[in-house]
Amino acid sequence: MIARRIATLVTTLLAVTGLGASGSATVLEARHKEPAAIAPGPASGARTTVREVRAGARAATAVHHLPSAFRLPPGSRVTTLSDHESGASFTLTAPDPDSVIAFYRRELPLGAFTIVAERAGPDTTSLAFRNADGWAGEIYVTTSWVAVAVRRA
Repeated sequence: MIARRIATLVTTLLAVTGLGASGSATVLEARHKEPAAIAPGPASGARTTVREVRAGARAATAVHHLPSAFRLPPGSRVTTLSDHESGASFTLTAPDPDSVIAFYRRELPLGAFTIVAERAGPDTTSLAFRNADGWAGEIYVTTSWVAVAVRRA
């Protein structure tokens, strides 16, 4: 039940801010391993993106519309990317979810973010965070993947 509520919250966050996610939590669960199809611009077609990020690299090297202090875990594989001026959402399929959640528990406060909520269920965990510069986000972790959404609040 709590997993469904968290998934609904993440879906709503992404849909309301225009970060590219829409549909139900069931759709998100089913699509988490699909390659990203980035919404085409006026004169471009859709493309698939999977990016490897070096250890300790800032998220800006892979995802452009994030605060500079927001980092990705070492060895991150970014998929299902939606990157807009208002923020970004993406799925991390590597490293493993336990490593990702441990990384963000440790790194978010170091990057001037405040963790405002943490919820844990039997198969899911979520972290909500924000910073003083007007950025807010949520990290949703399941047993096999991690969804991240960061937007200007």
